[in-house]
Amino acid sequence: MADLSVRYLGLGLRNPLVVAASGLTATSAGVRKAAEAGAGAVVLKSLFEEQLEAELAPAGAAIDAGAHPEAADFLSRAGWTEGSADYLKLIREAKAAAGPAPIIASVNCRGEAAWVEYAGRIAESGADALELNIAFMPFSASEGGAEIEERVLRVVSGVRAATGLPLAVKLGPGYTSLPHLAASLAAAGAGALVLFNRFFRLDIDLETLSLKPGPLRSSGEDYHESLRWISVLYERAGCELAAGTGVHDAEAALKLVLAGASAVQLCSAIYQRGWGAIAEIRQGMESWLERRGEPSLSALRGRLSQTRSEDPERYLRLQYIQALTGLS
Repeated sequence: MADLSVRYLGLGLRNPLVVAASGLTATSAGVRKAAEAGAGAVVLKSLFEEQLEAELAPAGAAIDAGAHPEAADFLSRAGWTEGSADYLKLIREAKAAAGPAPIIASVNCRGEAAWVEYAGRIAESGADALELNIAFMPFSASEGGAEIEERVLRVVSGVRAATGLPLAVKLGPGYTSLPHLAASLAAAGAGALVLFNRFFRLDIDLETLSLKPGPLRSSGEDYHESLRWISVLYERAGCELAAGTGVHDAEAALKLVLAGASAVQLCSAIYQRGWGAIAEIRQGMESWLERRGEPSLSALRGRLSQTRSEDPERYLRLQYIQALTGLS
C-alpha cells in the first residue's frame, strides 16, 4: 500500500486530508467522526476574536463587530452563546476523541487584540497547533494594500510572541503581492499558509429586494486559484503551504500536492457526500500512487511547482493566450 503520510506544521499526519474549520468540527462527536473516517488532522470550528473581546471588555463596552464580516453575521444571529471556556473544553474533548489525528485550534482574527494571551490557554488545553483565520474587508479609500498587510503581520507577530504552538495562517486571495506577504508572514512566525479561505458569498434577492447568502459550498472547479499560488510559492514562501477550497476528489488533492501542498483541507465535499468522502479521496490517492509505482506521497510534493518547472513562465500567465492569439 502506498504511503500517504506527511508532515504538516511539524506534526506527523497519516495522510494530508485535513478537515477544515466548520460546523463539522464544532463538537467532539464531529471530531470523532472525522478521525474514524480517516482524516489526517482536524481543524476545530473557529472561535471569533470578538467572543474573546466580549469577555475581556468592561460591562456595556461596544464591540466593533463590523470590522469582520463573518463576525458581524455571527453576532447578529447568535450572540455570545459560546465563549472561551467552551472552546477550551472543546479542545480537551476533541483531543480525547481524535485518536491519531492532531487537533488544530482556530481563531477568526480581525486585528491587534488583547486576547493573544488566550493562545497560551489553547496550548495548555492540548491543541497541537493553531490556525489564524485572518480577513479584513477593505472598504475605505484611505487605507492602502500595504496598511492592510501590515495589520495581518501584526496579528501574527502578536500571537507568535504569546505561544509556542505551530501557527498556520489562513488567507483569502485578494492581496496585491501574495509572495511578499507570504515571505513576511513566514518571517513573523507562520509555519504554514492555508490558501485560500472561502468567504461568505453575497447575493441579492430580486423578489424581496434584500440581501441573501450566495452559494454556501465550494464546487470541484474551485481549487485552481489555490493550485496556481501554491505552485508559485512552493520553496519561496519560507513556510509550508496547505490548500483549501474546492478539494472534492483525489485528483484535485494529488494535483495540489504535486504543486507543493503539504496538506489539503476538506469541507464542502464532506457536507455534500458525508464522512465517506474522506475515505473515497484517500483511496483514490492510494490507487493513483500504486498504479504509477510511487511508494510515497511526500516524495511527490512540489514536483510540478514553478521552481522545478522547465517552463516557469506558464505558471504566470493570466490571460488565455491561445484563445486570444492562437499561440500556445
